[in-house]
Amino acid sequence: MKVDLGGIIVTVITDERLVHEALQGSIEAFEELIERYQRLVFTIAYRMTGHREEAEDISQEVFITLYRKLYQFDTSRKFPPWLQRITVNTCITHLRKKNKVVMLNFDETWSNRNQLFPTANYEDPAAVYDQKELMAEIWDAVRQMPENYRAMIVLRYQLELTNQEIADSLGISRENVEVRMHRARKSLRKILLHRQAERREQDELSASR
Repeated sequence: MKVDLGGIIVTVITDERLVHEALQGSIEAFEELIERYQRLVFTIAYRMTGHREEAEDISQEVFITLYRKLYQFDTSRKFPPWLQRITVNTCITHLRKKNKVVMLNFDETWSNRNQLFPTANYEDPAAVYDQKELMAEIWDAVRQMPENYRAMIVLRYQLELTNQEIADSLGISRENVEVRMHRARKSLRKILLHRQAERREQDELSASR
């Protein structure tokens, strides 16, 4: 594939070509794939686990798996979604084995909070927690969510993928993504609202004493 960089024509080897060459035994081609996508793989792993060392271990495992399964790649499709699927599945397997708690960093996507909690009035200081407290509540809620829901939130609110991109990455239909995303948001809202009600009751009891 040729790319015009300000009048300079540069030939860029496509992912599909690199896969083909790697399958023919080219170590250089596989190393180029690693170079292109190691940041993406690490980002997903880090945001799923919350720990740099674990993310590095998972990244290494992902590329080992990639090397072993490279022959399964359908060159008529795009490479990144297939690699993202391997990465997410590796993360989920790791989390289930370790029974880890995922601490998602929602600070980067705080502007999207109304998408997660559309029924909450964030302009009314009397109706919501302090931001720091709310972050802690969200993390506690995420601890109780199945790994599949955690993956959905990471892909949507951390990597900012569209529903179709998530579907391609996970190998499921767009409709399935929408259903899972709805359930994940609903689960988070339910847990947070329940805890908010409990806190209100505790405050009322304290005030009546």
